[in-house]
Amino acid sequence: METINGFQILRKVAESNTAEIFHVRRIVGKGKGAEPAVKVLRPEYAQDAQEREFLQNEHRICTGLDHPNIIRIHEIQAAAVRPFLVMDLVQGPNLRTIIGQKRPRLADGLEWIAQAADGLEYCHQRGYVHCDVKPQNILVGEDRLVRVIDFALAVPQEATLGQYLLRRLVRRRRPGTWSYMSPEQIRRRRLTGLADVYSLGVSLFETVTGRLPFAGETAQALLEQHVFDAPPPMTPLRNGLPKDLDDLVRAMMAKDPLDRPAGMRYVSGKLRSLIPACRKVE
Repeated sequence: METINGFQILRKVAESNTAEIFHVRRIVGKGKGAEPAVKVLRPEYAQDAQEREFLQNEHRICTGLDHPNIIRIHEIQAAAVRPFLVMDLVQGPNLRTIIGQKRPRLADGLEWIAQAADGLEYCHQRGYVHCDVKPQNILVGEDRLVRVIDFALAVPQEATLGQYLLRRLVRRRRPGTWSYMSPEQIRRRRLTGLADVYSLGVSLFETVTGRLPFAGETAQALLEQHVFDAPPPMTPLRNGLPKDLDDLVRAMMAKDPLDRPAGMRYVSGKLRSLIPACRKVE
């Protein structure tokens, strides 16, 4: 029986470059018998100061968030040989897995993105930018409830020049996932919730069409496309798409943050208004 600091490991749920997610059972202490999930740093990253800080950042932020569309984190065991977070277990795949298996029904995809927008709107109201919005970080539970996960890279919204300069000083590498990264993240400019609007727009494009809007042959080419190129229209890529949906994605992916929808509340409302017209789209 493999264990980790009072938890029996039942199965691996998911993994990333730096961490593994396990379904576990608590075998000692308060809550014995409960079956949460744990996010554990891989052995090669267990002593990496940057990765440990990202884990602590995720705990620090998420313990202050309480929304049905955001993952709940209960505790951190930072002193463990392999530091880990204890969080709710979500029975269901992430949106990237769903897209990879079969293009989802359009109405379902819009509802899932709308729920993610609801969670991110709450996050923004609490003063944080997620900074790594992508289908891999959108879980779709068996209960049809979406949870946004992985707040390791989240930062306070930079309402002032001082906050922006502090991030430039402290965080020297470009955080996030290049295929979904907003122009202001790439250029290391001031970040607000509108950066997440851009990344969710890329995720919506992929959910609807099954492909990413940009695919540069090199990392530099990909980043330049996000900074300079307009996304291609979606209507040629899937029959029956409402023009309003195409217009919404293009607005969400505007290069200038001020040209994007003003917030996630507008995005979720617009998506839900389009669902009835999308129920028959194949």
